[in-house]
Amino acid sequence: MSVPNLRDALARAEAKLSGVLGGDCRITVHHDFPQGLARIVEEIENRKFRQELQYSVKELVERSKKKGFTVILFTLDGEPFAFDLGYTDATEDVYFGDSAATLIERKGVGAVLTALDALYSYEAGYRAVKCITEDEDESGRRLVEYWGKFGFRVTNRDPKIGVEMMLELTPENVKALCDKYIS
Repeated sequence: MSVPNLRDALARAEAKLSGVLGGDCRITVHHDFPQGLARIVEEIENRKFRQELQYSVKELVERSKKKGFTVILFTLDGEPFAFDLGYTDATEDVYFGDSAATLIERKGVGAVLTALDALYSYEAGYRAVKCITEDEDESGRRLVEYWGKFGFRVTNRDPKIGVEMMLELTPENVKALCDKYIS
């Protein structure tokens, strides 16, 4: 079973989204916050998340110091519209997907972002990706079901923290995500 490499998957994802979105989509991977990137992430979060879920630039910069810090950024015709941010979890072989958002919905962007996040994490040597979500957001979207369609399984529920979900990064799981959402 052959899992695609990240570079090829990024190129295919850019081509796919450029066609779907009708513009020039570019996807970049960062392991720090170059000039202005933390502000871009903050601005997307401010547009998509209720206030208690938003990070300040200071909080984002603090996260950028964590081991394994990564941001996957999507732009369309030079304008940022989606990101995924994470780092190594307290469990060393698990990647914690801390925050992800897209300003363009119902076009497959979130699915492509999730598949790329899984592929990146797999290539980086993690055995799983973990996220914390809620059963339903303020718009009525059933987030546990949404993440479940990608193979994430509930591993813990905490009324104060939220619903912890995990995706095992087997070659079969990663390849299936890439085949379904990127190819």
